[in-house]
Amino acid sequence: MVATMAVPAVGRLSEAQREAFERDGFVAVPGVFPADELDALDQELDRLIALPGNDAGGNRAGWIYAVAQRSDKASAFAEDPRLLALVEDLIYPGLAIHSSKLVTKLPMSADICHWHQDEAFYKKLDDPDTHAARRMSVWVPLQDTDQSNGCLWVVPGSHRWGMEDWTAQQTGTCVRRINRVEYADEHAIPLPVHSGDVVLFSAWTWHHSKENQTEHIRRAFIVSYQEAAVAKGAGEQLKVLYPAPAQA
Repeated sequence: MVATMAVPAVGRLSEAQREAFERDGFVAVPGVFPADELDALDQELDRLIALPGNDAGGNRAGWIYAVAQRSDKASAFAEDPRLLALVEDLIYPGLAIHSSKLVTKLPMSADICHWHQDEAFYKKLDDPDTHAARRMSVWVPLQDTDQSNGCLWVVPGSHRWGMEDWTAQQTGTCVRRINRVEYADEHAIPLPVHSGDVVLFSAWTWHHSKENQTEHIRRAFIVSYQEAAVAKGAGEQLKVLYPAPAQA
């Protein structure tokens, strides 16, 4: 398993962390957010999920798409300086939000998130304005996550292999499942993390999560970022935070 490496509460990735991200396609950063802040965010998410039209429902019960657009508190979290400091050396030129969502595993839920690459959902082959080179996500757990409640699993180095063929699934979530499932299962590692830690991963990194075998909810706040030079994101969710420098 790849070890996590400590950084200040507000600060950029260390050189070793940047190297780990480039090599493996992900890095886990511990202790970014204190418990009281996450408790306040969790309460805000409780409020949002109770409002009509927010809960995605079905096998994505407890999910909220475009969560940063649904409240000022959620928007502020997606733009928190501590998150931006972690990604600003990985995403350039400029920095923009592609999308945000709350991903939930309800207690004793058997739903799995299939092996996939985020880029399979983000890139439109016939639309160059959606093509990015450095798109990535931050995955912020609101509760401690491990193999019992559906932590992330990743395949190290898979972000360097380009886009994989995929097949649409009728069950579970993350339904554009890559075809090389047996290879993924054989080479995957789990990423158990504590609430307040942050996992950074490339949009090309193979990842998935299994069922929640516990009697407690498991939530993760996810923000996907891309270079500001990319013209489109997930519809109206696109928000340029730092514009790309003007061309000379």
